[in-house]
Amino acid sequence: MTETRARRGGERPEDLEREEAEVQGGIEAELGVSIEELAALFLLDTIRGFGPQKFKELYEAGVSPQHLLNEPDLLPTVGRRGLAFRSAIADLDGEAVRLARARAVRQLLRAYENGARVLTYRDRLYPPSVYKSNNPVPVLYVRGRPELLGEARAVACVGSRETSPPYSERHGEFAGRAAKRGFEVVSGFAMGADTIGHLAAIDAGGTTVLVMPCGLDRPFPPENRRLWDQLLAHPGAAMVSEFPFGTAAAGLTLRKRNKLIVAFAKGVLLSQSSAKGGAMNAYRFALEQHKPVATFAPDGLARSSGNQVIAESDGQVALEETRNGPATVFAADGPDLPAWDAWLQRLSSST
Repeated sequence: MTETRARRGGERPEDLEREEAEVQGGIEAELGVSIEELAALFLLDTIRGFGPQKFKELYEAGVSPQHLLNEPDLLPTVGRRGLAFRSAIADLDGEAVRLARARAVRQLLRAYENGARVLTYRDRLYPPSVYKSNNPVPVLYVRGRPELLGEARAVACVGSRETSPPYSERHGEFAGRAAKRGFEVVSGFAMGADTIGHLAAIDAGGTTVLVMPCGLDRPFPPENRRLWDQLLAHPGAAMVSEFPFGTAAAGLTLRKRNKLIVAFAKGVLLSQSSAKGGAMNAYRFALEQHKPVATFAPDGLARSSGNQVIAESDGQVALEETRNGPATVFAADGPDLPAWDAWLQRLSSST
């Protein structure tokens, strides 16, 4: 829940009072999130080690973030780690509380101004696939059609920003085929493979989710601004981010974006990547989250050395970590529709 803003913590008291009154005057009710709840989530997020699994543990114990701040002993975490968290919560001072509240007010205003939703676990639109994953981020910001996030049949289509033929053609054909078979195409809005996948899904009459590495008021990359505006107005698209409004894309946010992409999906197609390419993070996160992986056959060049890594991952590590067997390798010299359909059917039947 990182945020970078020039005004961070620098508002005048009278401005904060006016903005808070505006939020309490109806914006809270419309968005379904209160200042108190969002501020409490922000405060807990400042505690070292208090990550998504801890927020989920808290939620499943029936303890709200607000109540935990008032009564740290309600934290269900046991042992030394639990003691450390309780101590850190008790040590939160008035200035930290003030800053978190101001930040919550600001984020709710920005969400309202951008026609966005702010989803917490309590919201019926919070995506079940993300909640069940190992990355159940406690707050999601959404523009477009938030109801699309609940689609259970979703496939991640990712790859290099410099995806080139024949991989670019296969990537688009696969994404379009998946969309026609009722799969939602999830990707990260980067140039190259991500853009190809989003457009192929829409052109096929399907739906797509753009998982962003930044706040939803500053689409990244800027070269894709026209596509952003196009998809923002499209009924088959949703934009989602775990990062508050005003957050700029950076190395860490890009990596986290890839992890969230995988959390949404039943499986991951990585069409082309070098072994050191950023898209390989999605492959590693798929192993971590026990999601099936597919790629296209490598061509022996550096541009597909990541494909080679995946193709050779049918050893013990892949079998143990994915619990789904080795990666699937599709031909790259043409659309192998029976093989694609068989893999998608496998995703459909996975639990």
